[in-house]
Amino acid sequence: MALRIGSTLQEAGYRLFSRTGAILLAAFFALMIGFQALINTIVAISFTRLGFGEATAALPLTLDISLSVAGAGVAVGSVVSLYLTIVSFRTFVAGARDSFPDGAFTRNVPLAMVNVLVGGIVYGLLVFIGSLLLLIPGIFAYVVFIFMMPYIIVEDRNFVAALKESYRLTEGDRLVLFGLLFIVIAAAALVGGIVGLVGALALPQPAAQLPTVVIQPLVSLYSTAVIAVAFEQLRETDGIPPSAPSEDGKPTTAL
Repeated sequence: MALRIGSTLQEAGYRLFSRTGAILLAAFFALMIGFQALINTIVAISFTRLGFGEATAALPLTLDISLSVAGAGVAVGSVVSLYLTIVSFRTFVAGARDSFPDGAFTRNVPLAMVNVLVGGIVYGLLVFIGSLLLLIPGIFAYVVFIFMMPYIIVEDRNFVAALKESYRLTEGDRLVLFGLLFIVIAAAALVGGIVGLVGALALPQPAAQLPTVVIQPLVSLYSTAVIAVAFEQLRETDGIPPSAPSEDGKPTTAL
């Protein structure tokens, strides 16, 4: 079947609000709280050193640690976030709602991380450069290469092959895919704006940041589920079975 916006959004919700989705969401919540505390700590220490110590009183979730330890914590948190993203894509693409699929936590994780990191930089540059060219090429690049991460994470492709496969997979469905992504991004922006405004108006200043910390993992993980479901639907339409090998019959995980 071709990509259908309504069923994709609905199925993504089912996969997120499941046993595996709840576990992933809890992990992302914990990571986000810790990550925000580390960022706030870095800001507080920096402001204090610049002589603006009074400004740090408005920052919640600060830790009594050194700047170097906080920086190291941010680096570790970034790696953990990437790892959880890998697990999330493998889980959502497989449609595993009650238990995690085989290999979700362990299969080719280091190579997947490297390819996602390098591929993400390349993808970001393509979108950025395209956006400088009257915006439309940037939107086009964002849409046609959106499945780079699923190909790397689920199909063990390298980032070059993943970009090519994503471009090919989106052919014929790019307008519908653009509509789907526009809905998700617009809804995320609306929800984030409302939650941020409510937090700023209804909560005391030290706690105003907390609603955003809570909603961000939910929005991010739902977006991952949407991309995963769309990826699965288009691959079914394309007639490609799960975990298909590369053109030479071997997984392509190396850079």
